[in-house]
Order: sequence, then structure tokens, then C-alpha cells
Amino acid sequence: MDRHKIVRRNTQSSTLTNVEENENTNTFPIDLIIEILSRLPSKSIAICCCVSKQWSSLLRRPDFTELYLTSSSSRPRLLFAVEFDSKWHFFSSPQPRNLDEQVSVVVTDYHMGFSGDWYKEICLSANGLFYLNDKQMLKGKIDRVPVICNPSTGQHLLLPKVRAKNVDLRSFFGYDPIEKQFKVLCMTVTIYRRQTSSKEHQVLTLGKGKLSWRKIECLIPHYPNKQSKEICINGVLYYIARSNMTTLIACFDVRSEKFRFIEMENSSKLSCISTTLINYKGKLGVRVYVFGGDDELLVLDDSKNDQWSKHIFVLPNTTHEVIKSIWATDAGEIVWVLSRWTRPFYIFYYNVERKSVRRVEVKGIEEKLLIGVEDRPEEHFTFIDHVENVMVL
Repeated sequence: MDRHKIVRRNTQSSTLTNVEENENTNTFPIDLIIEILSRLPSKSIAICCCVSKQWSSLLRRPDFTELYLTSSSSRPRLLFAVEFDSKWHFFSSPQPRNLDEQVSVVVTDYHMGFSGDWYKEICLSANGLFYLNDKQMLKGKIDRVPVICNPSTGQHLLLPKVRAKNVDLRSFFGYDPIEKQFKVLCMTVTIYRRQTSSKEHQVLTLGKGKLSWRKIECLIPHYPNKQSKEICINGVLYYIARSNMTTLIACFDVRSEKFRFIEMENSSKLSCISTTLINYKGKLGVRVYVFGGDDELLVLDDSKNDQWSKHIFVLPNTTHEVIKSIWATDAGEIVWVLSRWTRPFYIFYYNVERKSVRRVEVKGIEEKLLIGVEDRPEEHFTFIDHVENVMVL
């Protein structure tokens, strides 16, 4: 491809071709064209893929996918996954970045929708891709079928069924930025002698030959907290778990596929309060809330030595019982949405230093799905810092 250039002839169109160095034409280096294309929205990339086979081949190359992902990371978006009428719909909008940027409304773009009978408790995100569980009839029985979808390309991919002795499964989805690989971690959960713990730990690597599950070893029996969501930061999957009546934070290194566990201070109390894992300025944060008290944000400042710092903040009292998801922005704002769908639908931002709350109205979802109907979505998930990924599934 080092001799491929864009050639502009005496027409209004441009084509990708091989050009001799002495050919009398106006040309652009292919590197410049790739740089320009990497800054386009994902929908424009899909259109460019239809220009020619050469363009399609160029835009599907792994190096362009990586360049586009890097460019997209500089313009993160809000992503909304909404289930309505037994169909998942994906929307995204620009993400307010600046603390002083008084944005009151964001308008969403519609990406994709696909039908299914879904398990509503799980919708996991990693580096622009999403993981869901579909219900399908297999051999006369309703079974879980894992699905990966890419809103930026409009594709979804059914993964192989997890072969396990127990049907009670826990799934996690992560990305390794060094090897640039997506992996799904799955484990069964069993009850033995009144003790609940995980068994049969398996991993699937996306895009590496034939898709299949591999068994891995975990030396510490533990029970993932079903109510707490996972988070992946810098190639490490974190989730809250229990082991021998002790609350732990499980750390799964996506690259090495090794587990380690962090015991929290006063871990015996954590089972009686609300805990949420968040990405706080690139570090693991744990939002801890005792009903009737203040919020605590514990930040893992030194992951090797398990050193934490504590921050106290107070969210409006009216939101605690109806918060669905909570995050932190790069600027340190606390962000959340409500469990119930409201009309209009809002995202709330809390400035820890100023102790002020602002809300941003989300437009475009109701206009697409709910015009003329009184029903509300069966389920919804919101994600901040979504990046557009043009990886082909």
C-alpha cells in the first residue's frame, strides 16, 4: 500500500489507485487520506467502504481500525442502550466535557437495533463494543446465548454457547490495550455447604481464529456480587465479590488471565451498604453509600500496594433510592441516571468542589421510539466515555 495514492483527475470524483511516480497527476499521500478519514463519524466510514473494493479493504485494515479508535478516544460520546418492544436500540450523543460548558441538551444519533428475548440484567461495555445475553430455544430448552454488538458498524455476533454443568452464569467483558484484544470471562456459580462460590472459569478471545471457550484456573473461590456492575480500566476487570463472608474486589488481568483480590477496609460493613465501581480519572474508584449518611469515594491510588484515598461528598438526598448507574468524568464530576425512565430523560452531573448539580436533557430517543405511545422502555443503560470503534465483527 506504500505506492497507493488518491488521484484527483479532471472529474469530481477521487479514486484509490496505483500511480507511477512520473505520472502527471495531482495526488495526495495515502497517509494523509487515512488521517482525514480517521476523523470522520463512523456512519461516514460505512459510506466510504462502499466506494470501491480498494476503499473497503483499506478501511478494514487493523492499522486503520486502531488509528480510528485513537482518534475517536479524543471525542468520547454518551451511549444509550434501550430495550423497547423486545428490541435493543443503540443511540449516542456528544458528551459534555468542560466543567464550565453549560450544556443543557444533547441530541442523539440512532445507530442500530436488533430483536431478541433478552436477559435484562446485563449489558456490558468495553472499548466501543457491547456484550448481551439473548434467550434462545436450543434443543427444546430456553438457553442463554452471548452476543457481541458494535453500534458503530451496526453488526452483532452470536458467540458459542457456554458449556457448563451449572446454568447460573456470571459474565464479564474486558479489553486489553496492549495486545488489543477483547475477552469475555464467564463463570458458573454453585452453592455447596451453604457457601456460594464460582466454578468453571472460562475465557473467550474475540477475533482470534475460531471462537471457543477455554477453561482457566482461579485459586480463590469467590461469589461475584450480582447487583454490582463490573468495570474495565487499563486492561484490568474489576468486580465486587464475596469469599468466606468477606467482601473483596476481584481483579482479573485481561492479558495474563490471572486473578488477584483486594480486601477492602471494614469489608464486613460493605455488605450492608450500596457500593458501585467507577473509573475515577483513570483509577479504580468505589462509591460507598450508607443509607441516611454521606457518600464516600474510595480511590485506588497505588494498585500494587493497595493504597486508597478517601473523598466525602453529598449527592441530593432525593436520588439515592432511584440511582441506576453512576460514573465519574475525567474532570472529576459525578454522573448518574435514574432507574425509572422519565419524560424528558436526564443525565445528572455533580460538581464535587462546587457542590452543585446540573442536569442535561437527552433528546432523540423518545422521538425515535416512543412517539404516540405511553409505554416506557423495558430496560435502559447509559454509558459515558463511549468511543466509536469500526472493528468488523
